[in-house]
Amino acid sequence: MTQQKTPVGPRLEALLRAVLRARKPILLEGATGVGKSQIVATVAASLGWEVRVLDLSLLEPPDLVGLPMIEAGVTRYARPAMLPTEGEGILLLEELNRAERFVQQPALQLLSARSLHDYRLPPGWVCVAAVNPEGEGYDVTALDPALRSRFLVLSVTADRSAWLQWAKAAALHPAVVNVVRRHSDAFAVASPRAYTYAAEVLATLTPAEVEDEALVVTLLSGYLPQAMAVAVALALGSEADGLDVSDFLGRDATAGHAQLRAWLKQGRSDAVMEFARRLEALFAGPEFGALWASDAIVESSLRRLLGILPGDVREELQCVLGRNPAALPLLPEAVEAWLPKLAEGGAALRALESWLKEPTQHHQVHLLITGLVLWLQGDALATVRRSHVLRRGLGAVLGTVGMDYAMPLVDTLRATGITPIRPT
Repeated sequence: MTQQKTPVGPRLEALLRAVLRARKPILLEGATGVGKSQIVATVAASLGWEVRVLDLSLLEPPDLVGLPMIEAGVTRYARPAMLPTEGEGILLLEELNRAERFVQQPALQLLSARSLHDYRLPPGWVCVAAVNPEGEGYDVTALDPALRSRFLVLSVTADRSAWLQWAKAAALHPAVVNVVRRHSDAFAVASPRAYTYAAEVLATLTPAEVEDEALVVTLLSGYLPQAMAVAVALALGSEADGLDVSDFLGRDATAGHAQLRAWLKQGRSDAVMEFARRLEALFAGPEFGALWASDAIVESSLRRLLGILPGDVREELQCVLGRNPAALPLLPEAVEAWLPKLAEGGAALRALESWLKEPTQHHQVHLLITGLVLWLQGDALATVRRSHVLRRGLGAVLGTVGMDYAMPLVDTLRATGITPIRPT
């Protein structure tokens, strides 16, 4: 079974913090350049921890184990200076499955047992290993399954929405950020690290060098495919066409909303549709929940934005958002807790009816249906079959929302053999 991949972004940061608190070893597995090392450094900085990086592909066994020495007739091993003795931090072991076996074995001993001969990893430190995936064209040595089982293994992947959030916070060169934002296949042709390096090089150029398009393209082609290098060079001379999506959804979204209104007034359908495509990717992706939890997306800005968009665009985006399990935190409470209240009518049912009446709230109806479907497909079947209250709640939902919204729920009820109780 293929492990689900976690985007490099806020959700991965939250996972890392949780495991690091338990001081458990972590194995990050992902393609070259997706940001494994960068996110470890980011999390360590947020915790106030030190990071020490060991590139295992460059080490010999004594670099880890230490050189042997005789003390009072007993063989001991001198501690390598790179290994910590106090404080809190992360020991990041790079290229674990590219290292030779005679380096890999002591590294795995350090990762799993927290010790090497006389050396003990301090209690405040934790080991994290970063590897490239096996069987995807990388020249790597397969890790023993028994050893892999000792780690929390996180399969990670690049995520454009998360990278754009990070790039904005890191103040990367806007020309590179805008090119990544406008090209949905940006990470299919080059790694996030390549775009980061390109942005850092651009930031050092003089105004005269920036004006030399041939120079810029040649420089950036060392990191990016030529087509992308040319796109960045062209972006240097153009306006930043479209703000970052977060400028439309965060606490201070006034400028973003004004920009969208201006595009609509000017008849800039190209800009509006490009923005809608970027918004759709965010609404459909796994990072939405993490951005919502971190307050990068707030409900008032989301509703105002939906109110500005043309009706057909708004409804399509709300369907996308409503089908995304990562967006379920937008609901006032978990569906299993809310269903009995819907069965009683009252405030819960009035809230559902208000969502139907208010166009900027239609995504909430879709999310309710998505949440109920996922809940019923989980461990809830036996409970629902025994509960008249829960089945009355399902009946209240079906009787209120109508078939345009309810078909996924109807299909699930048919497949599971649950009969809702319609309200009298």
